[in-house]
Amino acid sequence: MVPVPRRWTVILRDLADTARPIRPEDCHGLLNRWWPQSPEEHTAAKRWVMNGWPSSLGDRLHHWTLTWLDDDVPPPLSPEELVGEPQRIGDHLLVPLSVTRTFDRTYARMLTEPRGVSAVRSAKVRSQTPVVMTTRDASGERIPHIWPNPRRLFGAVHRSGGGIVGGSGAVGAVARFAPSALADSWLELVFDGMAQVRRAPLPGEDVRLAEHHHADNRTVLGWHGGLRLDLTGGERRHTDAFAVLLELLELTGVGKYTAQGFGSVRVDTVTGGRPSAEVPGRRRRRSPRRVARRAPQRVGEARPRAVAEVEEFGGALFD
Repeated sequence: MVPVPRRWTVILRDLADTARPIRPEDCHGLLNRWWPQSPEEHTAAKRWVMNGWPSSLGDRLHHWTLTWLDDDVPPPLSPEELVGEPQRIGDHLLVPLSVTRTFDRTYARMLTEPRGVSAVRSAKVRSQTPVVMTTRDASGERIPHIWPNPRRLFGAVHRSGGGIVGGSGAVGAVARFAPSALADSWLELVFDGMAQVRRAPLPGEDVRLAEHHHADNRTVLGWHGGLRLDLTGGERRHTDAFAVLLELLELTGVGKYTAQGFGSVRVDTVTGGRPSAEVPGRRRRRSPRRVARRAPQRVGEARPRAVAEVEEFGGALFD
């Protein structure tokens, strides 16, 4: 069996002299041709994630990251097969110059392999594209959530009749694609034993409202910013599960429209016996020539609002 999930980093060269900017729907259309779904599965969650959109490197070069999530069914077409062949994305013709496999471990390995001697206790999560989170109200209308609710950060698992029928995000990928004999017990460990995960703001990287102009003059509401996750207790098996969750978080992305490129995040983990917030900093020797600098205060930002944002980040991850 070929190891999956897989992640590729693709470098493309743009052949178009002038063209309108690349749009999420253009990228989504291309990947729907690469990796089509049957009509009955078309509205279901995708087997792949687009981690952002092609980003310019200068001199007509673009960088793009893609992930295939299914552990049983390999992708119908591998990006490695398309090197040198122009691909149309909207008004652009982009030629893949290189394709590098950057991740190729099975879910079985991820869920069962030892994580090493150091336990992951903390992580900084930063959005790289707008993150879109929605839920339905009593009337069925979709309501956007512009703050990262801890319950939704790692996705969702959908159950029916006592069994798992689907899911999204990090935990949803395990529920849908990992071997069921491993997935069921691992998900129980996550849902029952991760109550001691806390989140906190990252100074200077506050979570904020983000608007993205989508097709047909629509505006997609989401959030941008950073936050820190701390595991304040638990046994070693809980820290191992926490580390896998963080790894999956980068692979699957966050939120509803990951197939369209939204919800790409970068996760920087910290190992240690205690959360990073509890580790005292070293005292620095004062330099007589050094002048203390105050952090610049944003225009119109009041201190009561900042305090409220800190309080908003409190609470358990799975409560």
